[in-house]
This record gives sequence, C-alpha cells and structure tokens, in this order.
Amino acid sequence: MGRLQDLSNLLLAVAALIGAITTFYQAIAKTKHNAPPNDMSVDDIQNEIKKLQKKLKEDKHD
Repeated sequence: MGRLQDLSNLLLAVAALIGAITTFYQAIAKTKHNAPPNDMSVDDIQNEIKKLQKKLKEDKHD
C-alpha cells in the first residue's frame, strides 16, 4: 500500500510540474505576441519624428 501512495504522489508531482511548465510557456508566448513591432528602421523613426514635430508646430500656430 505504501508503494501505491508513493506512486500516486509522484504522479501528482509530475502533473503539477507539467502544469507549471505549460503556464510558464503560455506567459512567455503571450509576452512575445504582445511585444511592440521592432521592424522600424532609423529612417522610418526619423521621418515619424519629423511628421510629429511638423504637426505640433501647426497645432501651436492654430
């Protein structure tokens, strides 16, 4: 009877470990999925800054 209890405890521990690993993997996958896009080049960023600066100047003059 003692060995059956040990086996049961081992199975519960393995199941808990698998659940923890699965949860950890899902958290990492969600973080990567929600990450901001990193594909903007320096030129794109500079152009975006210039557009925003121009818009800000126009808004100030209005």
